[in-house]
Amino acid sequence: MDEFEIKEWYLWSCQSFPGLFNMSADHYLARQLGKKLDRPLLRFFTWKPFCISLGFHQKTDDLDLTRCQKDGLDVVRRPTGGRAILHARELTYSVVYPYGSLDVTSLYRLIHLPFVNALQQLGVPAEFKPSQTDFRKFYRSDQQAVCFATSAKYEVEIEGRKLIGSAQRVYENSVLQHGSLLLGDDHEKLVDYLDLPGEKKNLMREYIRQHTATVWQFVPGVTAESLAEKVREQFTRNFNIRFSPFEKQAILNEEYSTTEFRVTRQVRSP
Repeated sequence: MDEFEIKEWYLWSCQSFPGLFNMSADHYLARQLGKKLDRPLLRFFTWKPFCISLGFHQKTDDLDLTRCQKDGLDVVRRPTGGRAILHARELTYSVVYPYGSLDVTSLYRLIHLPFVNALQQLGVPAEFKPSQTDFRKFYRSDQQAVCFATSAKYEVEIEGRKLIGSAQRVYENSVLQHGSLLLGDDHEKLVDYLDLPGEKKNLMREYIRQHTATVWQFVPGVTAESLAEKVREQFTRNFNIRFSPFEKQAILNEEYSTTEFRVTRQVRSP
């Protein structure tokens, strides 16, 4: 079984931030590993206000940006790939780890193992996805705009329905992996913000409902903060990881902030 060779990590406990901060901070910290950041980092966070994030190369044409603005949703890009996610009632995580220490598939499995164990202890029947989706075929399908429409190998499911969606990006010295663990069913509302005809929206909404699961379906009311602590405990139990509190003021400064991940809200001409 693969292991995390490095046992001393930072822990950034669960806090809420706007979308641009969340994505800029992940990107900045991944670039700083081996420089200002001297060890791996596990971070938990939520989104305030709620936010739609797009994959780094995804077209903004997939979204009705005018409606997003009207409803007070942030819209940002992620430094990673994939498709759109509505971040609402969920627990989001990110891990920054040295590049080359583990292959990317092993990293998915190792990072998600503590999540599976923590969820199973709560009574949530979470499990790994056993095989890889054919993404070339998926991106030609009607569901291609939505990240939670499919799962990659070693993402976390419940009876074939996606529970955690994750993505990776390789930097010069590090790998950034971050992902969303669904607590409630707000992710289904993403369809309301897609620039699609009504009939296609209804079909996609039903597809997402049938192919995703949430924690609250099994254990209502679990908070992001309490679940994050249970996952942290499993990192220590599974891999003997020793965490030190992350003092963001000592590393993050004005340099972290970037407009690279901001999506310009433009009202379309009639």
